[in-house]
Amino acid sequence: MGGAGTPVAGTGAGGTGVKPSAGSAGDLGASGGASGNAPTGGNAPTGGNAPMGGSASIGGSASMGGSSQGGAATSGGASPTGPSNLPAPPGAANVPKPSGTPASITVLNWAGFKAAVSYSFDDSNSTQIQHYQEMKDLGVRYTYYMWTGKSDASNSIWKTALQDGHEIGNHTKSHSSDGTTADINAATDYIKQNLKVTPYTMAAPNGAAVYTGLAKPLFMINRGVGNGLIAPNGNSDAFTLPTFIPPTGATTDAFNKQVDDAHTAGSWRTMCIHGFQGGTDGAYQPVPFADFIASVKHAQSLGDMWIDSIVNVGAYWLGQKTFTATTSMTSGSDKTWTWKLPSNFPPGHYLRVKVDGGTLKQGGQALAWDSHGYYEMALDPGSVTLSP
Repeated sequence: MGGAGTPVAGTGAGGTGVKPSAGSAGDLGASGGASGNAPTGGNAPTGGNAPMGGSASIGGSASMGGSSQGGAATSGGASPTGPSNLPAPPGAANVPKPSGTPASITVLNWAGFKAAVSYSFDDSNSTQIQHYQEMKDLGVRYTYYMWTGKSDASNSIWKTALQDGHEIGNHTKSHSSDGTTADINAATDYIKQNLKVTPYTMAAPNGAAVYTGLAKPLFMINRGVGNGLIAPNGNSDAFTLPTFIPPTGATTDAFNKQVDDAHTAGSWRTMCIHGFQGGTDGAYQPVPFADFIASVKHAQSLGDMWIDSIVNVGAYWLGQKTFTATTSMTSGSDKTWTWKLPSNFPPGHYLRVKVDGGTLKQGGQALAWDSHGYYEMALDPGSVTLSP
């Protein structure tokens, strides 16, 4: 379970390690978790995965929002329309371009949605494979954290998941609480060689604190195990990213509370699910599949919840924090903002922004106004200019 401790008690490559149990759902702050035994065996790196929204890149057909990993499903909102390939937020598509005096740039939280939720799955579990088609049919992009030392890491379903636009992340090769850079890199190498993608996020096996430091030079995000809400521009630690781990047999109501609390707060909730009831490898704290499906449908029914992979929502969150921390430089009548993205940031991501008026440019070219009420500003160039 990357960040959250991963699986389970079942088979696994390697010995057994104590895995923090999920903890309840508390909104801000860690809920803890007691424990369960989880095999620490190998872990499959989830290949870096290109964000699913942004510009197209690795595969997939149409879009799940985000950038690189392509994908077919749409994650929340209507079909994507702009260069980011992110889903269109709710609301009318007839918003006029601002015509006031240009002065500032404002980033829309969560790509124009009220809140966000990401569903991540640890341990390359057999029930994830078994139910993959039904999960795909919901049209939601997920994050799969691969324990590459596990035999199920070689299943062809992970290539299919990438083609469908889902994220593959690193959950190490051996799933040990005694983390090492070598073990992390072994999973990344596996993902790159077998799935032909680079993983940009990882999940700490058993939520072990050692991975907070180990992940920083290697990834954009390390998912942890303590539960909490992630606010736009908030100070949640990207290398111990909070997550909700449902208890064994969690009901639809338990999942829905997590979604509803995030929705009310206008925040991002991540979830760490190891597997579903049944299966052949003893998923850690398995939940009923029907309850999980019902909870995703509930999140979709809200209409203004961005449902997407950790790499996609995480890149937006960190991109917004980076841009918001910058100040503009004035040259004549132009204002230019310049930024440097965090290390190991995936290419092809965008922010949705509003201005008071004027013309927004990147690389000397005016950006197109989207009638949903924003410009889509690329993060890769590292600068943007607002002119009269």
